[in-house]
Amino acid sequence: MMPQTENRAELPIRYHPKQAELFFGAQAKKKVVAKGRRFGLTRGVANFSTELLLDGVSPCLWVDTVNGNIDRYIERYFYPILKYIPPKYWKWRQQKKELTLFDRKMDFRSADQPERIEGFAYKFIFLNEAGIILRNEYLFYNTIMPMILDYDPDMIIGGTPKGKGLFHQLHQKGKDPLQKNWKDYQYSSFDNPFLTQKQMKELIEDIPESIQEQEIYANFLEDSSAVFRNLKACATAKPQKPVPGERYFAGLDLARLVDFSVLTILNSKGQEVFMDRFQHMEWQVQRSRIVKSIKAYNNAEVLIDSTAHDSVEEDLRKAGLRTEGFKFTNESKNQLINSLMISLEKGDIKIFDDSTPEGKVQMGEMQIFEYEITKTGLVRFGAPPGFHDDTVIGLALADYKRKNRGVIPRVW
Repeated sequence: MMPQTENRAELPIRYHPKQAELFFGAQAKKKVVAKGRRFGLTRGVANFSTELLLDGVSPCLWVDTVNGNIDRYIERYFYPILKYIPPKYWKWRQQKKELTLFDRKMDFRSADQPERIEGFAYKFIFLNEAGIILRNEYLFYNTIMPMILDYDPDMIIGGTPKGKGLFHQLHQKGKDPLQKNWKDYQYSSFDNPFLTQKQMKELIEDIPESIQEQEIYANFLEDSSAVFRNLKACATAKPQKPVPGERYFAGLDLARLVDFSVLTILNSKGQEVFMDRFQHMEWQVQRSRIVKSIKAYNNAEVLIDSTAHDSVEEDLRKAGLRTEGFKFTNESKNQLINSLMISLEKGDIKIFDDSTPEGKVQMGEMQIFEYEITKTGLVRFGAPPGFHDDTVIGLALADYKRKNRGVIPRVW
């Protein structure tokens, strides 16, 4: 309810049935929510916490991964509601990360600096992306738990599962009938009726099957850093000589320091037909070797790592190659690797078996290739320290070029 003032406003707040069940169903003080992507938890809590402030519940706390996410949530979820309330009644202090609505306050804090959260008590606390931020158990036990002593606040602890850690333990606590103040919830992405069939299809297609159990269906899985699945079934290709009239796609990963340069070529069917791996060569020698191989395969279309190699790309183009640069950021690399994961899971690509020298090296790199989730929620792909992933990147670039047929999405 909105307090009595000379101004009244109809706020555009609505909840889908599962959100309503979460916020207005069970009376448990501590609610632990495992949810799939796009379920609508963040938007729902933005609506719910706005109503709490209007009803006089203050102060409130929202803890998230990083400040950048907080700013986006304010812009995307809070502003569309607050704009219906006269500006004199509310204020967002971006520097302080404090929302004031009438005389009620909600603090927003990032989990990467838990020491800046300590020392306050709240009547409502929301821990967003709990699968990520609760990897730091200090945040929960040393920062959050002391806050509940004064007010015994309502808490919503929610996010997408990320292995079995503290978030999983709290979710299990919610299942215990002896824990009267705790309640567990589990919602998949399909529980959001506001998503269209097209949006759901796109969401599923963008997420490899090996990650869907957690990201879509909100199931807690054992921690595993393995990335690629279905490798053995896809490892059936052998080196092939160029076929006249065939269309070929190449990926070129250039060496940095102790790494290898790798040139990988696929045909239009997604079969790996050629790989060249070398290091400690002068550029002119490398250039001659690369140009000769690519032109032999009907002047294959090339996607090249150009992050620090713009001049190399230009040099190869002057040699008559059809090159396009791919600049690596964490986001663009994730898109590249996710694309390769999906190709392997669907069997759309055939890679060298490990009976060949090239295939043995490649299979070894792919089997140890891993991911980690940083404290800020970023997913990072790569080889473990001391190992190489050059053949993985060369293959991923070639497959990305093949699938996009010369049109590379600009995600950096």
